[in-house]
Amino acid sequence: MDNCDLEKLLVDGVNLCPPFQPEITVYTATVPSGVRSVTLALLTSDSGASYRILCGDGSRTVKLEDGLNQVDVEVTSEDGTLKKYSIELTKLSASEASLSALVIKRQQLHPAFSPDTHEYSCQVNFDCHVVTVEAQVPDHNMQVTVKEASSSGSVRLNVGDTLVTVTVSSPDGTNSQVYTILITREQIPLAVTFCEMNDQMEFECPVSLSALYRPFSINQSDPKAVFSAPYIDMLTRRSKVHPFTDRPLGDSWKVPESEIDNRMSSASVKCFFAHRGCESVLKLAEIGAHAKDCPSRPPVNLDTKEVTETSWYKKHFTSSRSLEIETKHSLQVQNWEKRLQTAVDEGNIDDLCSHAESQIKLYKEQLPKPGDMMQYEAGHSPLDYLEQAAIHYATAIKFKPRDYKLHFLLGKTLEEYYYATEMHGLKKRVLEEDDQNLNEAQTTGRQEEILAICRLHGFLGTPTVENQLKALDKEFNHLKEQGQSGKADYVQTLFIWLSKKAGKDRKAGVCDEEGWLHRAFLKYLDAWSLSPEKWELNLQVGRLLLLQGKSREALQHLLSALALAPSQAALRFYMGLAVLQQDGASVEEEREAILFLQQGLEYVMDQFFTSPDQDREQKQDAEYALSTVNVQFLRGCLSLGALVSKHMASGQKMRPVLVYHTVAVFAARAVSVCVGRGELTQQLEWVLLDAHFALLEALMQQQSVIRQAWIAQRCQALTALIRLSCIAPCRELLDMQEKVCEVGVMTTPRSSTALCLLGLSQLAQYDSDPSSESGLAAMADACLSFQASIALEGSALTGDPPEQLTNQKWWKDHVAEEKEKTNRQAGVKATEAAGPPEATAAGRAAGRGRGAPGRGGARATAKSAASAPARGVRTAAAAKQTGQTARGAAAKSDGRGKSPVKASPKTQLSSCKSKQECSPPQAEPAAASVKEESSLSGASTPALINVQSHAPRLGLARVLSRSSDSHQQACCLYEEVITLAPEVHDAYIELANLLEKSDPLAAVDVYSRFPLKPVNEQTFDDAFITGEIVRILMKQELFDHPQLASNLVAYGKVMGLSCLEKYIDILDRRFMTSLLKTVYAGIHDKSVDDEDLQEFFRFKCWM
Repeated sequence: MDNCDLEKLLVDGVNLCPPFQPEITVYTATVPSGVRSVTLALLTSDSGASYRILCGDGSRTVKLEDGLNQVDVEVTSEDGTLKKYSIELTKLSASEASLSALVIKRQQLHPAFSPDTHEYSCQVNFDCHVVTVEAQVPDHNMQVTVKEASSSGSVRLNVGDTLVTVTVSSPDGTNSQVYTILITREQIPLAVTFCEMNDQMEFECPVSLSALYRPFSINQSDPKAVFSAPYIDMLTRRSKVHPFTDRPLGDSWKVPESEIDNRMSSASVKCFFAHRGCESVLKLAEIGAHAKDCPSRPPVNLDTKEVTETSWYKKHFTSSRSLEIETKHSLQVQNWEKRLQTAVDEGNIDDLCSHAESQIKLYKEQLPKPGDMMQYEAGHSPLDYLEQAAIHYATAIKFKPRDYKLHFLLGKTLEEYYYATEMHGLKKRVLEEDDQNLNEAQTTGRQEEILAICRLHGFLGTPTVENQLKALDKEFNHLKEQGQSGKADYVQTLFIWLSKKAGKDRKAGVCDEEGWLHRAFLKYLDAWSLSPEKWELNLQVGRLLLLQGKSREALQHLLSALALAPSQAALRFYMGLAVLQQDGASVEEEREAILFLQQGLEYVMDQFFTSPDQDREQKQDAEYALSTVNVQFLRGCLSLGALVSKHMASGQKMRPVLVYHTVAVFAARAVSVCVGRGELTQQLEWVLLDAHFALLEALMQQQSVIRQAWIAQRCQALTALIRLSCIAPCRELLDMQEKVCEVGVMTTPRSSTALCLLGLSQLAQYDSDPSSESGLAAMADACLSFQASIALEGSALTGDPPEQLTNQKWWKDHVAEEKEKTNRQAGVKATEAAGPPEATAAGRAAGRGRGAPGRGGARATAKSAASAPARGVRTAAAAKQTGQTARGAAAKSDGRGKSPVKASPKTQLSSCKSKQECSPPQAEPAAASVKEESSLSGASTPALINVQSHAPRLGLARVLSRSSDSHQQACCLYEEVITLAPEVHDAYIELANLLEKSDPLAAVDVYSRFPLKPVNEQTFDDAFITGEIVRILMKQELFDHPQLASNLVAYGKVMGLSCLEKYIDILDRRFMTSLLKTVYAGIHDKSVDDEDLQEFFRFKCWM
């Protein structure tokens, strides 16, 4: 009697949403533009009920208008009960153009699709080179075209970004709408080898030395400078200047180079596993997909016989499965561990571990990406989650202290804490707050004490690390002579502390007893003491012992572990590393180390193509042991490159260049994700610089028609990385910079840019030791280099080297060496022509002669090459000099400020250029070679003409400003720089500093000429300019100066009112109330007559 439901509700040719159900009363539907009417099909559930259509004329045929059409159906039961069903029919306009759905198969759009949202992004894996785009329209009369798509809807992707445009047109053709999808592939994780040398040079990223990724150029740079997006972001995150020219970057300075990306994606490359026999040649865009299924991939299961057939295995493990280990460790609870044991639980170990795992998962989800603002709600930062995981594991240990796995898991968590703080710059406010503040205060205090001691012994400014160590050594001996042993012991403590901080591996971190890495080491030791037969525990203990320089003890752990798990790649890698650090490693042992190191590197390379579920156990147990952010692993790979160079004749498949390229890619990616500028970042930067240096040396050995231009390109890139690194100035870094710049000048002696970079490196040598004879010589050379750079502007790169260059001692030494080398080669040819017996002897002599070192450095001999990368991971006997390195660095300098001991092989480049390339008599052929190279490489830069630049003038002004006799000349040069590059802050600052003592108002006039942006757009660098104007005028008590009020406002708006407090106090005491009111009103963007400000002024008694 009261049933007023419909049993059927249909609209002819229209799908209702949601599908009809009697209890649902409201529906929607969309109707194409060509439909003028629809027919309803209705049926009541009760035969006694009735319905009527409340629309139009009440018939079942409903006429439609464009837009929303409301159709109501009222159902009346037998007893009079009413129920209304509503249908909202939207008729599309013939002029409407929109999509109803947009999908990329097996991928996700961001944001989620909405017809009114027209721009989307999509992230895909690096091995995904084709996607399928599907676009649906609400009206079949609409036309859809997907640009870049084939007939099947598939879109081929570039290596970086691919912009897909979907255009939908209205049925009447009057309107259209464009939807865009920016599809970004992950960065290719390994070094790419192009088949064509020109492609390798053109598409090489200056930072990673591999294929460009999402290339961007810098607007209005001449010549064009192209970088990978992550690396130009990394470089400009630290300093908003052009990496090559040091000019400040303007607005919209990043220019996407999609055309380069398109061409590069189609370029032919070799497989990542070509060294293992893969001969495939394919497009760069397809290399990831190919590598995933490449039959030449490294084997998943390593051959155990490579371990069990070794002499050491047969000696120690044939009759026994264990080796006596000298490590002695007893389990004990540390104070910091007790403070962690605070989780509220009744001892349920499984629940505690489960909570810890969930917290680690949250931590990984919250990790910041480069460029992210690291602002988190209280209790929700990544370190909060990591702290909770550590607390739960520590509490579990409290209830079950003999469970080795709990100690192991806590150790892994603490090591993760180390990487979180070092790489991502995360700081924890709660956990260990007092200890953290104390450590920061101690670090700052020690640095100030060291600088004070340096000034006491004549090392002014910011001395290099070597000079700081030298000053501490002098102070130590001085105090000892005076019998002040207590103070001498403290100075020695500072010496040891600074020596550890100056290292280029993670030794400082693992030796710092208050550091997270050391705490992780203790937990690994606790776990090992409870279960010494576990290979994973021996691996973690062994690698951290190796990091501390305890190579003998580490080798014992790694031998035992490898005997237990001979197929583990991480164990093999660290075993090879430990063998190299033993005294007197034999040739057989070095070749065995090559095999193990290479297998470890290949395992890491292969993991990029392995699904997350494959080999999960080995991944989890190894963790950071084979991580590409682990400095110890990366330095081990550098050792592999040097060893492979030494044993090339032994038939090794992996070439040194491939190893160094791979390390450069790993290190560049690691540095790019480092937000902080701590020790780990500096160590990773050292790895990157060393890999660059090794590749530059290798390039110099190649015989190629584009070699000169390529060397110049590499030198410029490496010089920029050195200048922009956060590594503290030290002798080795300055020497590397100078040698790289010298190579650049040797390659293109008439390049204004190369000469300017050389001058900067020589000036840095002077600033590191200004009072020495070598420092003064360096300054004289710097002056000549800058003068040569300026003189060559507007002239061709071809011709004789400039006189300012040929007058420098290092160039004369280089020319003499080249002549001697040419004479030796001529003698060899003459001897060979005389007959076979003599030729053989002469050949042996010439072989020895080619190894003679020169100014640029000779090609390292086999022995020195093996130790070349040994910066923290030393090879053979060099590994034993742990405690002597720092003091050795502080030894007396020779005539050029270098250490009297033999220079590190890493800073000795091969002098492999022919006389035609480098020496003055043959300069013309060298220039012709450059021209030929330019045409072969497809260079688009101006035809071999040196362009005018502010940089050499700024450098020369800095040289002249170092002497009071040439201040006037320096001022003129600074004025030239301001004319050429008015946006360069340094020129104004340095010129004003020269003028301030004699004429403070002239300094103010200089600062006032800087082209400041509107206050709301000013940067901290701009605020320095306005702050200096305020400082000088306030110091001179020129309170009525017309520049004071405006600059007080600008400085206060950028830096905050707190920075003006001392000036406000002074003005208040001088009753400068009108000025104060103007400043406060300007900072708050209000009128002086504003009511709120008037009340504040009355409170301050300024009215």
